Amino acid sequence: MDTVKINKMDNIQYSQKSMVDDFGRVFFHKNRVFRKIAKEKEKFCLELIGSEMFKELIEKELIPKTFVSNEFPESNAIILEHKKLIESLQHEWTFQMFKDAASTVLKINEICNKYGYELKDAHTLNVLFDHNKPVFVDIGSIDLVKSRESWFAYQEFLNSFFIPLLFWSKNELLIVRKLLESNFYRMFTIPSQKIEESGLYELLSVENHNYKFSFRNKVLFSTNNNLSFFRFCEKTANKILKIIFKRNNLFQYNLKRNSLTDFYPEKEIERNLDSLSKLTVNSQWKGYHGKFYNTIENVNYSARFKRLLEILNNLDDIETVIDLAGNEGYFSFLLSKEMKLKSIILVDYDENAINEAYLNSKKLGIKNVTPLLLNFMFTPDLKGTSKRLKSDLAVALAVTHHLILTDRFSLGAILERLIMFSNKYVAVEFMPLGLWSIESKIEQNLPEWYNLDWFRDEFVKYFDLIIEEQLEENRVIFLGKIK
Repeated sequence: MDTVKINKMDNIQYSQKSMVDDFGRVFFHKNRVFRKIAKEKEKFCLELIGSEMFKELIEKELIPKTFVSNEFPESNAIILEHKKLIESLQHEWTFQMFKDAASTVLKINEICNKYGYELKDAHTLNVLFDHNKPVFVDIGSIDLVKSRESWFAYQEFLNSFFIPLLFWSKNELLIVRKLLESNFYRMFTIPSQKIEESGLYELLSVENHNYKFSFRNKVLFSTNNNLSFFRFCEKTANKILKIIFKRNNLFQYNLKRNSLTDFYPEKEIERNLDSLSKLTVNSQWKGYHGKFYNTIENVNYSARFKRLLEILNNLDDIETVIDLAGNEGYFSFLLSKEMKLKSIILVDYDENAINEAYLNSKKLGIKNVTPLLLNFMFTPDLKGTSKRLKSDLAVALAVTHHLILTDRFSLGAILERLIMFSNKYVAVEFMPLGLWSIESKIEQNLPEWYNLDWFRDEFVKYFDLIIEEQLEENRVIFLGKIK
């Protein structure tokens, strides 16, 4: 009887972002990350991963752990396996995350230079976070130095990292968001437009007001002032010369535009990057969890949190959790402390809260929490986002009353979002007293339909109810498994 030889390469899924890499394409198999090296790059690849530079980058955790894989012998190719990281996108990072990512790229390029290499790509898609540590994931972007005079990808680094951070530091948040929502903005339009012609200099207030008076592109003199006298001379002379020689614009008096590299030279970029800081802007949920951080190591658990952790610890088939609307991450950090989980993804739409969570996770040495800036009800590419971040358990504590009573979301829509972010279970709190809090105890006139029976009836349409339990006066936990 003939046996059918199974070709594992028939069951792989290529990354949609690995389409123009001459080093080799990235693909996924059984929740692992591989890269098939192009034949013409195999010799260079082996030299690269065997180099002292590569060892240093691995030891300093600046690139993911990488090794030659024997998983696909039938491929007749060199295949690398990389440590799998949670995939995040640039618009899901806070200011400090973005700045740390930029510093990481500069640090990696500096190490590469020491060994005669450099990064040929320096855009944000090549950086992911290993929980709270930025990591450069595209080793195919490491190449031999092209010029000792300048870094090949320096302009791209300015476009991708430095310009958004400049806007951020000036509190131009709408511009920042518009830049980051597109992964391939690159500061260009169609037809192609150089950065110095795009108007960004004016927006950043880094325009060099240097005017030049020239004849046939030869500068006769320049000045820092826009002088009306020379404007008049330019127009008059060109009118006369057009009559005599039938030629246009032989004289010119206009603004001389410099490139961004003149304002921010490569040798000073680390100092310029370090000098950037984010202005303090208040937000609705800023500081909501801050009071708990000084007790995180010696927590005196409230009865509510103690019971929640007992309930979730009884789930023996979860390895990953996503904490939706988790603010500054207090509960995520408790999960990290009390449960053996591979990964906890903390999301919230308040940048102040997520930025504090990121900083505190680093300060407290919490290794398995990844903070991300995200509104789980409204986010670009919701289907793709939820697929990237989907976890075994989706948690939504103390948030449904705001979504229902303030933002007017239907309960069905909220529960459908929870399903999108969960592989198995959801744990969601219902607040029977609405926006009432234990601190204010201000009673609220609630709609007649807003009650425990209504919440339960909707919940069981989507989930098999495992636990319903009152934790506090205004907290009822519902634990369910997706039907």
